Amino acid sequence: MKRLFWALAAALMMFAPAALAQTAQEITDTCTLSAVGKKTLGRMTDGQYQTYWASSSGSYAYVEIEAEESVGGLYVQFYEDIAALEVQTTDDAGAWRTVAVSGGSFLNEYIALDAGTETVRIRPKDGKGRLFIAELHVFGEGDAPDWVQQWEAPLDKADLLALAAHPDDELLFLGGTIPYYAGEMGRKVQVAYLVPTMPYRRLELLDGLWLCGVKNYPMIGHFPDKYQLTLKEMYAQKGWSRESVYRFVAETYRACRPDVVVTQDVNGEYGHGAHRAAADAAQAAIALAADEKYQEKMTHSEPWQVKKLYLHLYEQNPVKMDWRKPLAAFGGQTAFDLASRAFECHISQQRTDYHVEDFGPYDNSKFGLAYSAVGEDVQKDDFFENLE
Repeated sequence: MKRLFWALAAALMMFAPAALAQTAQEITDTCTLSAVGKKTLGRMTDGQYQTYWASSSGSYAYVEIEAEESVGGLYVQFYEDIAALEVQTTDDAGAWRTVAVSGGSFLNEYIALDAGTETVRIRPKDGKGRLFIAELHVFGEGDAPDWVQQWEAPLDKADLLALAAHPDDELLFLGGTIPYYAGEMGRKVQVAYLVPTMPYRRLELLDGLWLCGVKNYPMIGHFPDKYQLTLKEMYAQKGWSRESVYRFVAETYRACRPDVVVTQDVNGEYGHGAHRAAADAAQAAIALAADEKYQEKMTHSEPWQVKKLYLHLYEQNPVKMDWRKPLAAFGGQTAFDLASRAFECHISQQRTDYHVEDFGPYDNSKFGLAYSAVGEDVQKDDFFENLE
């Protein structure tokens, strides 16, 4: 009996740290920040993605943080020009020493720190380059809150690719696709965009995707933000050649190897040429990505065969999705609710006339099966029909 008692006691002690783990509190407001360029330091803590602090170059590219308690983590949101960071603290002699390094791959980076330091400095890795920071959050000891984004690399094998022309199109026109499949169904969902738009809009899109349950960083193209009504006019724009758009989408297919692709309307919803291009390229790239002869032109050379392609509002082989079902993964909220909340993350777009709607002329629950290598849908209520 005594042996059983001590075995249970040992087990409880083993799991005690995990049980006692607590969510870190943000302590940014009680910290003192210092750097060259003091006049604009407040832009890092104003809660606005459209403002940012830019460092000087070289040895002056740093931010020093003095906290009133132990710092447990830093959440850095870059405006643009993602930088690998060194996080430094002082040793007993007062000299700076590096205690953590960030990967330099994502606009939003969380860096966990060992407890025990109240003075921290961040700078570009090896002290080279500049910093452009939209927001900086400092946390005390504990686990990072759920809203802090800790991204993983883009998928190299996705179940579903959501392809959008611009940030927020994946919500306005693909509706509850992302929260339903990524959050509720646990599918591996990759999101890709043709147009990067303004830097602050990329931060907004990350907030929206994270809210929807996406954990893998989106793939973002390089096409300039242009507006034309027709596909022909769109492809005539500088930086928008038909070949370059086809290549980007085909390479995206090969990079993340999706079974299902969901994208926009061949008529561009309200007639936007970039939306038309997304739908056009999504169709053309299926054959290109699968063609071995096309591989010499691409970074990702292994051919890939997409199995199904759905287009928004496509009239052939129509599918009607129900985005109003309660989702257990989101506490009973619906995919429609999540898409609506995620669109609210696009703060810069809230004064427009765009809304998340599963009704009307741009009903985001209506799709059509434009391509299938596994036969036509019968139930017509699941993008993965015939793939199970």
